[in-house]
Formats: sequence, C-alpha cells, structure tokens
Amino acid sequence: MRYLLIVLFLFISLTVHAQQIKVGPVVSALLTRPVFDNPVIAQNNQGQWAPGGGGGISAIFIANNSFSLSTEVLYQYQRKTINGNDGFSYFRESLNFIKAPVLFQYSYPVGYYKLNFMVGPSINYWISGRGEALVPELVEGDLEGGQRYTIAYDGIPENDRFLVSDPNRWQLGLQVGLGTTIPVQRNSLKVDARFEWGHTNMAKSNSTYTPFVFYDMTLDHTFHGFSLSCAYLFSFDLFEMSHKGKSTDKKKK
Repeated sequence: MRYLLIVLFLFISLTVHAQQIKVGPVVSALLTRPVFDNPVIAQNNQGQWAPGGGGGISAIFIANNSFSLSTEVLYQYQRKTINGNDGFSYFRESLNFIKAPVLFQYSYPVGYYKLNFMVGPSINYWISGRGEALVPELVEGDLEGGQRYTIAYDGIPENDRFLVSDPNRWQLGLQVGLGTTIPVQRNSLKVDARFEWGHTNMAKSNSTYTPFVFYDMTLDHTFHGFSLSCAYLFSFDLFEMSHKGKSTDKKKK
C-alpha cells in the first residue's frame, strides 16, 4: 500500500506542475506467460506464451522537455495457457482486465523524433474469465474433450462454473519500456515496447478453485508480458488554455 501512496503522490505532483498534456486513443498487442514461483508447482506445470490485445485512452503530462508522466486506462484481453508435464493435461483461459500503468518517462531528442525511456507500476483489475481444462480426472469422468467453464468470484460452484474463493482481483506489476514520439503537426504518434513483471498471484495462497481441487495450484502464479502499443495523441498547452482570453497589455485609459 505504501508504494501505491508514493506513486499517487508523484502522480499528483507531476500533473499539478504539468505544462502540457497529450491525450488520445491507444491500441496494444501483447504476449503473456504465467510464471510459477513455487518450484514444486513449476515441476508439473509450464506456462506458455500466448497472444492478447487491448485498447483505451492514453495521457501524457509533460513537466518539461525531458520529464513527463505517461498513463493509460485500458481494457485488456489476454490468454493464459498452462501445459502439464505429463504431456496430456492443459489449462487454457481467456481473461479480461482493466489496466492502468503509471510510467515516469524520460525523453531524449534524436533528430526529428524523441526517444522515451519508461518505468513505473501497473495496476490491473481482474474483471472476468472463461476457460477449458483437460486432466486425467476428467477423462475418468467421461469428459475426454475437456471441461469448459466460466470464472466466478461468488455464488454456487458448478461443473461449468469455477468459483475462486479468495482471488487477488487487484494486481500489481512493474513495467519498463522504450519508445519513440513522432511529431504529426501539433499532435504526435507514440510507439512503445514494454516488459511487465507481475508481482501479484492470481489468488491468495489459501484460495480454492472449485469444483476441481487439483486445479487450485494453477492460481499460484504471476504474469510476465511483452506489449507493443501505438497511441495518437492530441496536444493541449495548459498555460495557454489557462490564460485564454487574457491580455498582458495594459488597457488604454
């Protein structure tokens, strides 16, 4: 919590002192992979890279020519794929998130363009998901084609409705990235490549993923991800806007 308070303080500080703001739509493509920190679970489960995508609104609060704050609010769709080391089992899920990275950006001019270096936290909110699982226990239960299911956080568990008893719906990650800003008249095109290192497991250690008790372990993971995003940003001069209609000339008597 204290880290989020520090980020919030820096965010407010930079936005208050911002001289210019750039706002516009952004789209992104990504590759993510579940990563198991528990070596026992990692011996039996391997996370695979899987594609996804998203879109939303991007905003940059510019303090000066070198330093700015780059933020986004995105809807993100990502795949989660886990294969068992038995060569048979798999778990495949489609997950939906709201993502809000807050990145401190240093810009360096290179000719006509600007080179951007970014680092900062990403706050993710797990909205929903659905998936399909195939494990030996299902084949024994005459489900050779696997079991399709939706993910729920409350209510009554059913065979096609997996109830996560204690999920971490708010998740925190750290992003680092490199990008460029290309001027387009008064506006700009911003292209970023980033890596995100997830810091929060999908659920707490005592959580269960009913009705399949053997599936609980696959919640004990974070995500690593690569993303490529492109934003078209409209520029607004805050000083000019705040002084619009005012004149520095003295009125004639």
